Amino acid sequence: MSNISVSLTEDLKQKISTIAAKSGRSVDECIALALRDYIENYEDVYKTDLCAVDNLERSFFLSIGE
Repeated sequence: MSNISVSLTEDLKQKISTIAAKSGRSVDECIALALRDYIENYEDVYKTDLCAVDNLERSFFLSIGE
């Protein structure tokens, strides 16, 4: 595991601290979970967008050949 440093607004720091306290996790764990979810969602959207472009290109080239 490696460490990084981030700057948070006071409001965001308070929210993540509240979530950590309610969930029984550390602030570090909550931030790591949030980043993991963000990255998974980003990857899902990126893959979906690539598939959509591929489908559009495929239909375009198929229509040219008709």
